Amino acid sequence: MHSPTRARLSRRARARATAEDGFTLIELLVSMVILLIVMASLASVLVSATNSEVDANNRFQAQEQARTGLTFLTRELHCASAVAVINTSGSALAAGTAGAGITETVPSSCATSGGQTLYVTWCTAASTLNTSDWALYRMTSTASQPTCTSSGQVKWVDYLTTSTPFCLPSTTAACSGVLRPASSLPMLHVAMPVNLNGPTSTIATYDVVDDIALRNGARS
Repeated sequence: MHSPTRARLSRRARARATAEDGFTLIELLVSMVILLIVMASLASVLVSATNSEVDANNRFQAQEQARTGLTFLTRELHCASAVAVINTSGSALAAGTAGAGITETVPSSCATSGGQTLYVTWCTAASTLNTSDWALYRMTSTASQPTCTSSGQVKWVDYLTTSTPFCLPSTTAACSGVLRPASSLPMLHVAMPVNLNGPTSTIATYDVVDDIALRNGARS
């Protein structure tokens, strides 16, 4: 025989199993509100993480582009001759004066010339990605020196926060505090600060700076 206690437990279990009681409307609404709060928090974290990833990737691409551009420019200048710093009008600037571009002659023996003498011009122009920044373009010709407005421009660097990245220092005229040492080859001072937030930003600026020896120049 079943004990009275087991019989009572069995009746209670059957009663619970057959009960049709559910959640009240208030309980359901409270549960939905809590779920919405949790989902909104998760969505906010996901959006923030996605934006951070996109920003970091764009920042890396801009910095890598600047490094690549400087590497190519360095190789070319090591072999080039007749290097001059110019303004946007194409006029040569005095030593110690920062300019928007440079002109150079690249002999056919240079790796970047393609086997023929090239006249090369590098110039900055307004960026097409950020209206407050500048981009650096390279133009070439086998006939004459290109100008900053010549066709066939190839962009090498973007998001520059300066429009005058080039300067030729002398032994008496400095470029950003850099002087040309006595009895040395001429050199080109290149300063390319990169920032996706524009020139007025006080954070996240990546400075690409180098003093490139002009090996075909005359020693002072």
